[in-house]
Amino acid sequence: MNTIIRNNAPSLLILLSILFTFSATASQVEVLHWWTSGGELDALSELQDKVEETDNTWLDFAIKGGGGNSALTVLRSRAVSGNPPTAALIKGHNIQEWAKLGFLTSLDDIAKREQWDSKLPEFIKPVMKYQGHYVAVPINIHRINWLWFNTKVFKQANIAVPRDLSELITALPQLEVAGYLPIAHTSEPWADAILFESISLSMLGAEQYKQAFVDLNPQVLTSPAMIQAFAKLRTISLFIDDNAKNRTWEQSTKLLIEDKAAIQIMGDWVAGKLLQEKQQLNTKIRCIEFPGSEGIFSYNVDSFAFFKLKSVSSEVRQAQNTLASIILTPALQRDFNAKKGSLPILNNLDEHQFNACSQQAYQDYQQATRDNTLVPTFSQAMATTTYVQSAITRVISNFIYDKSISNEAAVVQLTNAIKAAQ
Repeated sequence: MNTIIRNNAPSLLILLSILFTFSATASQVEVLHWWTSGGELDALSELQDKVEETDNTWLDFAIKGGGGNSALTVLRSRAVSGNPPTAALIKGHNIQEWAKLGFLTSLDDIAKREQWDSKLPEFIKPVMKYQGHYVAVPINIHRINWLWFNTKVFKQANIAVPRDLSELITALPQLEVAGYLPIAHTSEPWADAILFESISLSMLGAEQYKQAFVDLNPQVLTSPAMIQAFAKLRTISLFIDDNAKNRTWEQSTKLLIEDKAAIQIMGDWVAGKLLQEKQQLNTKIRCIEFPGSEGIFSYNVDSFAFFKLKSVSSEVRQAQNTLASIILTPALQRDFNAKKGSLPILNNLDEHQFNACSQQAYQDYQQATRDNTLVPTFSQAMATTTYVQSAITRVISNFIYDKSISNEAAVVQLTNAIKAAQ
């Protein structure tokens, strides 16, 4: 049985979730998530198939839209009403918040039995634990600071691939004159945040980025470099077309495939879409680090948190442990991430099996780990709480679409918004 709820209206989602009264039984694994694009669904099918190879039934609870905000709204309603799913796609600081409220169950038994401490990278263990106990399991590592470009478009426009931020900004009007859409963007707030995050990495570097968006240091948030980051955002945003407001990120990727657009600034889930569209990676459409952010790896880690359920029978507990165990098997890590476009969270898989972009990302990830330039994404709520992330994102989106806001005013708004959200 598959139960799929897809709607962009949070109020309707809340109503539906309250009416959605069944809970996981001994052989049911109900998973709430917001992966509804083609490549994401292909990847998720690998997890579903492996769960159903056991004695468990997969109950799919998919919430479309909002970069996960709608799904988290429904999850809150389900949890408060005493009917949470078996597991839910939750990441970053949200895991700690759910655990602090007492909703999450310990995974220590399965974690000790399968030696998660030796399997997982050091940086992610504290995120998956609450007060020293595992309450969530990671499934991948996404890279955020990618730039995707159509080599055919650049060649036909006789424009060199940008090597730094200045060259990128110079190329945009030239691409427009040549008759192409310079940037295939989706005007969803989370995508606006990715654009500014990439620019910020280029302008600030890894250390100042962490001071600004992890430490929330007001001196860095109001620095000349941050003002310049908004100035670069303003210049680049002038090449976002009006149709972006009605376009999804998948449709933006299609514009690259169809040779209508030159560039997309987006995380590595674009690779999943390209593979679904039968595109060979790093041929016509190539992936490069966002110009100026070379050597930095901005990461997002998708993970599943596990909830305390009404039934505490051994069968229900075993169903949760089965799902958690499957997520960290080499086969699932390999097959899921090959379709998602992300990197496996496990350290011991053969990188030669990765696609061309993932191979480059893996090498960059290892180097960034050694150089201490591995940074959590703020655009995907890994660097800070969802409250602060939402405040930052609102300032960015308002700045992009309200041309009257000055760079200096945007910095003041950013600092005040962060203070209010803390």
